[in-house]
Amino acid sequence: MTLHYNTCTAAPLPRIKLPTCPLCGDMLLAPLLAEHVSPQHVLNHWVCEDCGHTFRKSFVVEALLAE
Repeated sequence: MTLHYNTCTAAPLPRIKLPTCPLCGDMLLAPLLAEHVSPQHVLNHWVCEDCGHTFRKSFVVEALLAE
Protein backbone atom coordinates (compact mmCIF):
# COMPACT_ATOMS: atom_id res chain seq x y z
CA MET A 1 0.00 0.00 0.00
CA THR A 2 1.25 3.46 -0.92
CA LEU A 3 0.32 6.57 1.04
CA HIS A 4 -0.07 9.84 -0.82
CA TYR A 5 0.12 13.15 0.97
CA ASN A 6 -1.49 16.26 -0.43
CA THR A 7 -0.16 19.62 0.61
CA CYS A 8 -2.15 22.81 0.50
CA THR A 9 -0.52 25.48 -1.65
CA ALA A 10 -3.14 28.16 -0.99
CA ALA A 11 -2.13 31.26 0.89
CA PRO A 12 -2.91 31.08 4.61
CA LEU A 13 -6.10 32.75 5.71
CA PRO A 14 -5.69 36.04 7.56
CA ARG A 15 -6.30 35.89 11.28
CA ILE A 16 -9.33 37.79 12.43
CA LYS A 17 -9.64 39.29 15.86
CA LEU A 18 -12.99 38.37 17.39
CA PRO A 19 -14.65 41.05 19.51
CA THR A 20 -14.90 40.70 23.27
CA CYS A 21 -17.53 41.78 25.76
CA PRO A 22 -16.60 45.21 27.17
CA LEU A 23 -17.93 44.16 30.59
CA CYS A 24 -16.48 40.68 31.23
CA GLY A 25 -14.01 40.20 28.35
CA ASP A 26 -15.64 36.99 27.02
CA MET A 27 -15.03 36.37 23.30
CA LEU A 28 -18.05 36.99 21.06
CA LEU A 29 -18.58 34.99 17.88
CA ALA A 30 -21.43 36.72 16.02
CA PRO A 31 -23.80 39.63 16.61
CA LEU A 32 -27.40 38.95 17.56
CA LEU A 33 -28.52 41.36 14.83
CA ALA A 34 -26.78 43.26 12.02
CA GLU A 35 -28.73 46.39 11.11
CA HIS A 36 -27.78 47.83 7.72
CA VAL A 37 -28.28 51.57 8.17
CA SER A 38 -26.99 52.29 4.65
CA PRO A 39 -25.03 50.27 2.06
CA GLN A 40 -21.78 51.21 3.84
CA HIS A 41 -22.95 51.55 7.46
CA VAL A 42 -23.68 48.50 9.66
CA LEU A 43 -24.83 48.60 13.29
CA ASN A 44 -24.24 45.30 15.11
CA HIS A 45 -26.25 44.41 18.22
CA TRP A 46 -24.27 42.15 20.57
CA VAL A 47 -25.31 40.06 23.58
CA CYS A 48 -22.67 38.37 25.75
CA GLU A 49 -23.59 34.75 26.43
CA ASP A 50 -21.48 34.73 29.59
CA CYS A 51 -22.72 37.80 31.49
CA GLY A 52 -25.77 38.93 29.47
CA HIS A 53 -24.38 42.41 28.75
CA THR A 54 -25.89 43.99 25.60
CA PHE A 55 -24.27 46.67 23.46
CA ARG A 56 -24.17 48.03 19.93
CA LYS A 57 -21.13 48.63 17.77
CA SER A 58 -21.20 50.61 14.54
CA PHE A 59 -18.80 50.43 11.61
CA VAL A 60 -18.52 51.76 8.09
CA VAL A 61 -17.47 49.47 5.24
CA GLU A 62 -14.91 51.10 2.98
CA ALA A 63 -15.76 51.09 -0.71
CA LEU A 64 -13.75 48.67 -2.85
CA LEU A 65 -11.70 50.22 -5.60
CA ALA A 66 -12.66 49.12 -9.11
CA GLU A 67 -9.82 47.52 -11.00
